[in-house]
Amino acid sequence: MLVELLGVLGAFLVYKAVRVVAQDEFDQAFRNAANVVDIERRLGIFNEVSMQRLILHDPDLARLANRYYETAHLPATALCLVWLYVKAPHGYLHTRRALVITSIAAMAIHVAYPLAPPRMLPNLGFVDTGNRFGPASYGTEGFFASVANQIAAMPSLHFGWALLVAIAVIRYSRVRLRWLALVHPILTLLVIVVTANHYWLDGIVAGLLVVLAFGLLALVPSRRRHDVPMVIDLTTRSAEDQLLPTDQGLSSGWTVESGRTVLAPDIDEVAPADDVRLGRAR
Repeated sequence: MLVELLGVLGAFLVYKAVRVVAQDEFDQAFRNAANVVDIERRLGIFNEVSMQRLILHDPDLARLANRYYETAHLPATALCLVWLYVKAPHGYLHTRRALVITSIAAMAIHVAYPLAPPRMLPNLGFVDTGNRFGPASYGTEGFFASVANQIAAMPSLHFGWALLVAIAVIRYSRVRLRWLALVHPILTLLVIVVTANHYWLDGIVAGLLVVLAFGLLALVPSRRRHDVPMVIDLTTRSAEDQLLPTDQGLSSGWTVESGRTVLAPDIDEVAPADDVRLGRAR
């Protein structure tokens, strides 16, 4: 766990460094914003101003959207990682790697392509809902004031991380309601647009980075065969209740001890098996 905390601290320091590098690129950020608006107009998807009007008439709804933008992002990601770490260590490794790849790629784009968010373009009809209705996430007293790079709209890590959380829950949970996890990225995408913090293209690019991250992980298998040793109990529940997802099973790295436990290597490397049903990892 100490290693994980050090990793989070390291990522935070890198983000702070990226913020310092990009914070003086406001002129370029506004030029890039004009280009993004032009691209969206050509694609026929520049309707963010119209989307905003859906909440501007209702201060309570606007405040709720601002609150979701401010508070759901980090806690949802952290809770997902903790759940994976405890309940599905193999899923934790895979998701953490995808999160790291996505975030590094996003920060590289933040430096290479500074972008002013829609809330900085009142001339186009955008409204900074945080400043108007509260709570304000940015500004001198905003929730993200001390850590955020305010001209890093492209891509949206809010949406990218929300999508990663939904994918992890759907992939590694076994409850039927796991598909409801898709509500989180859908709501996040709507919220980042109606609060004028991001363009549609910011979400699209973030989604592409997530796909790229999982694609890279699929192409480059882990070299460590025992990243996550697990003890699986085969006796405490019925076979049907303990059945793992169908994309997991035995490989040559598994061993049975005392007729009741299995020591497993990294699940990402485990091939399906037709004749063995495993218990849930403790």
